[in-house]
Amino acid sequence: MDGLYEKVKKDRKTGKDRRIWIALMALVCVVAIVTASVVWLMGYHGRFTEFVSKLSASTTYASKNNGLTAQVNGQTFKVSEENMYGIFAYISLNKSGRESKKIPEGEPVILDYGNGMTLKLWDYPVEDHHYLFIQYTDIYGDIYSYISYKTTLETVVVRYLTYGNEEIM
Repeated sequence: MDGLYEKVKKDRKTGKDRRIWIALMALVCVVAIVTASVVWLMGYHGRFTEFVSKLSASTTYASKNNGLTAQVNGQTFKVSEENMYGIFAYISLNKSGRESKKIPEGEPVILDYGNGMTLKLWDYPVEDHHYLFIQYTDIYGDIYSYISYKTTLETVVVRYLTYGNEEIM
């Protein structure tokens, strides 16, 4: 029995084992990053869907109660039903953008839906482009703010607010 243990060599970690552990840790990190990204994107999509749903309800309410007014450059307009739904479609169908809490400078265009819900719109210039900054406040005070990269304030004002609406003194 002498020398039996001498023949058994100590188990040494090889470089191969170390590479496996490094690869395994890298895989765990990648899975964590992908999971966090998917959860964030699902949350963003859910918030945007909630915003569009509430904007739809506001538009329907204003249409039924003849109540959407817009304040544009010191003038107040009573917005026609056709233009109400045009604004809703323009904003909701062009959904590329990102959330933002930082409000741009300048006076917004304010749309009042008649029951405490408001939509404020700003021109959001970035380098050579102009985008639309959207801030919606519901009756509970929840605020949804987005920079929309496929829409502009100029389009909303020219197409849906200035023409076809009755000016209120």
